[in-house]
Amino acid sequence: MNYWKHSLLSRKKFGGLADDYLSIHKFLDSSKLFYYHYKHRALLHNTYGIELSVRMFGETLVNSDKQTLLVRDIAAEHCKEDLLGMVPTLHHWFAPAEAQLAALVNPVYPADEKLKEFVLLPWLMSGLKSALIITHSNFGVHLVKTFLGVDYALEFSKQFQQPAGIPDLLQHIPFTERWQVSPDLKQLKHIENGMDQ
Repeated sequence: MNYWKHSLLSRKKFGGLADDYLSIHKFLDSSKLFYYHYKHRALLHNTYGIELSVRMFGETLVNSDKQTLLVRDIAAEHCKEDLLGMVPTLHHWFAPAEAQLAALVNPVYPADEKLKEFVLLPWLMSGLKSALIITHSNFGVHLVKTFLGVDYALEFSKQFQQPAGIPDLLQHIPFTERWQVSPDLKQLKHIENGMDQ
């Protein structure tokens, strides 16, 4: 499902205009810029992605109907819409691939505390070294730029000869659970039937 369809569903669920929600949904799908495949969901369609959404957009959003909503709830709905009603943790995505992916990740410990906390957050949240592929990759450099700025991204990218590519890393995650590959079809039917109007 694309981020405009998610925005239409948010309008239906939370009121206001679809544009009120577009930035949140666009952020959660930003991993598609690095891998235009359903596997991109492992990176931000989880509680970590929800946490980043709150960091980026704040705790609350006031929509066009002047309703105050939790950004966390909007981001969680995005996950549910794409993942058969599931809001996974990083553990759900990365535990099955811990052995393979952990061997591919060499954690970076930047001197700058702000940068260090940001790039180690997936590991800190999950306890899984494999989750560091999110930040220790080309996508991670992009996230650092988005949250901390270009100077931090340039500094962080110097830690790698060449940041690992997300498509190669995601090949190690087994996509065997139905929720990993199936959107909530009831949600899609609302849009297809024009019920989003």
